[in-house]
Amino acid sequence: MNMKTIALFRQSMRQIERAVMLQNKNEATCCGVTLAQCHAILEIGSADGMSVKELSARLGLDKSTLSRTVESLAADGLAERTTSPKDRRAIVVRLTAKGRASADRINATWNRICADMFKDIPEKKHGRIIEAMDLIAGALGRTTCGFQSGKKCCS
Repeated sequence: MNMKTIALFRQSMRQIERAVMLQNKNEATCCGVTLAQCHAILEIGSADGMSVKELSARLGLDKSTLSRTVESLAADGLAERTTSPKDRRAIVVRLTAKGRASADRINATWNRICADMFKDIPEKKHGRIIEAMDLIAGALGRTTCGFQSGKKCCS
């Protein structure tokens, strides 16, 4: 791929990043929770609970960072931790009713935002956009500096 194409792609990615960050800021930091809590709530809610180890892998966070996020969710009454019945050493995190309500608010808000965004895009291109976003997310996750690798890129 030539450098001009890469530069144009990076410019578009920065615009998307800024728009998402601004939207999160406008939505009072993801519907009243921190961005880290938001991502954890949505992942936990999508699986109806999961081990801390699995959540750590899905979010690409180390255990200590994730532990603080899970602790804050529990302290705010959004999640509960229990010992796994399959492995007494593992902790399972589930959303409480308050946490499920928070997940519902976050999903409703972002569904509205995305629906508004898609209004400006011809319907015949929707599938291509979703496919492209899936490809980009997967490729970013597999790069040597991807969030799942834990490696620093600017060293």
